[in-house]
Amino acid sequence: MPVSADPTKHIDAKTLMRIKSLDLRARRILEGYTQGLHRSPYHGSSVEFSEYRAYAEGDDPKHIDWKLYARSDRYCIKKYEAETNLICHLVVDQSRSMEFSTLDYTKADYASTLAATFAQFLFSQGDSVGIVTFADEINTYVPPRRRRGQMHQMVVALETEPKSTRTDIKKSLGDMSPMLRKRGLVVILSDLLEDIKSISSQITYLRSCGHDVIVFQILDPAEARWTFKDNAVFEDMETGDRFLLDPERARAHYEEQFGAHQAAVEKLCAGLGIDLVKVVTDAPFDQTLHRLLSLRSQLNRSRRGA
Repeated sequence: MPVSADPTKHIDAKTLMRIKSLDLRARRILEGYTQGLHRSPYHGSSVEFSEYRAYAEGDDPKHIDWKLYARSDRYCIKKYEAETNLICHLVVDQSRSMEFSTLDYTKADYASTLAATFAQFLFSQGDSVGIVTFADEINTYVPPRRRRGQMHQMVVALETEPKSTRTDIKKSLGDMSPMLRKRGLVVILSDLLEDIKSISSQITYLRSCGHDVIVFQILDPAEARWTFKDNAVFEDMETGDRFLLDPERARAHYEEQFGAHQAAVEKLCAGLGIDLVKVVTDAPFDQTLHRLLSLRSQLNRSRRGA
């Protein structure tokens, strides 16, 4: 499902990416998302409302229902149903193709920011969260835990330079699978620009082990919608090979090949019951965070009903 930008309601990604600290950037996104909930059309769709209770000293005033106050002259706080805690692995692609960009930041920058934001959010919800980064092998691994210092370790992992620039999602996810001893949620952030058979074999294995899987496909605007116009020398991000290309003549071939790959990815995920979220790197972060929040809530409801 595409996530589109709405600059009239959201702080755009370009503005947020100017914040150099990854940890601070993630906190800013979460703060902006939380502050915007009361005026957002998303409000109430991500968590299940249970009942009101009287406001007590020490409660955060931002949770007061001001509409109820206007009707009843009473300060009340909305209570929400407790959610089932998850064990979550955030799996982040750091291969060379993720360094591609036509913006001021790369797909890798955007994916790391999303992962840090997701980790902050899930951690605040009581979930045990860990990080795996990979290229053609596992780069860093922080096991999912809920303890002091966990967020710092995850941010350090996301900021660690990869050992390799090539992609091998089959080997990386294969090496990661034994680490996932308990069933949980696996969130993959990758451009998925690899052979569909390699992607299929390992994602299928994760599902067969009982894990819930959500895939966020991270794409640059020029990849999602071919925007090149002038003749230029293009470089293969993985191999370093260079070639001269006329973008207008190449457009039809690219759109055909890319469209076929996307259709195969969508078919794979649909067949396995995996949620696939297509994210273009000029999209506001809060929209993508909301998508994860909604999917997590759906997962919790299905688990409670099981």
